[in-house]
Amino acid sequence: MLEEVQVKRKPPVNLRPEDERLFIDAYEVNFQIRPILHLENVAVLQDTVFSPSHMSFYATYTHVNSLGPLPIGKRIAHCLLKKWRKIPHGIWIKDEWSANYFHWMTDCLPRLWLGLNTEISDRVFLHDSYRHLPYVTQSLEMLKIRPIFYQSNENLWVENLVLTPRTATFPNFHEELTQMTREKLSLKTSKEPFRKVYISRKFAPKRKTHNEVDVELLMIRHGFEIVYTEKLTLKEQIRLMSETKILVSLHGAALTNMIFLPKGSSVVELRNQGDSKTQCYYNLANALELPYYYTLNQGDTDDSIMTDFTVDLVALEEVLESLAD
Repeated sequence: MLEEVQVKRKPPVNLRPEDERLFIDAYEVNFQIRPILHLENVAVLQDTVFSPSHMSFYATYTHVNSLGPLPIGKRIAHCLLKKWRKIPHGIWIKDEWSANYFHWMTDCLPRLWLGLNTEISDRVFLHDSYRHLPYVTQSLEMLKIRPIFYQSNENLWVENLVLTPRTATFPNFHEELTQMTREKLSLKTSKEPFRKVYISRKFAPKRKTHNEVDVELLMIRHGFEIVYTEKLTLKEQIRLMSETKILVSLHGAALTNMIFLPKGSSVVELRNQGDSKTQCYYNLANALELPYYYTLNQGDTDDSIMTDFTVDLVALEEVLESLAD
């Protein structure tokens, strides 16, 4: 049976009346999530799961967009001659989006909490390529979870598989499970958060700021540290966030780090002007009950995921001054 989830969100703290059209559709949403499954004697065929006893592929659990007959047929053909490895138990938590910092933290880890709650297994299945993603290995090490890495040249036969569903439809979040990620990975400190942090995308391959020098000078004038998360380990990012009271960044994966902010800290997202669809960080801030602020900035294109930006310095300074009051 599908679980019905209803989410209500607060508007941005600094919402201007003329901008409400950008957020209003996200104020209240409903979505459904599938039940968690316990399957016995199933095959893991690289990126999907097959149950011989039920004669069923579970592609709606292993893929965001499911799989059609032709892709499933290709997977069967490619796996016929591969070697088999028998595994007593494990948890499935990934899909085709999972090798990404944002999706690992906000999709995979909530699925892990569901899987661990069954008390059937404390292991997770990951393709060997995940071994080379530092945030994956570092987060699992912090959680004391031992992954089961499998190679491209093998299939797995699993005696007891916990098959977890996606816990929300994108770009929504299951609030309780998202807050559980914060509880399990955040650092608890006795000090009040005091740092003001601007995460720069200067060294990122895409979604950069044309006037980055001017932005950084403005941030420094307002007492902000300039941080490049590419140069930090996951533990260092978590420690930094545990001491941060204001986090500012251009739309991008670095804003995922708001998960590790103390309650009461504020988030400022530098958004693409006119974009009413790319709401993941506004939604995430609401799921974490963090005050959310924004500015609208001129993107080179309407595609907020790929475009470069010219940051509106006047609008940014107004937000920073309001946060300083």
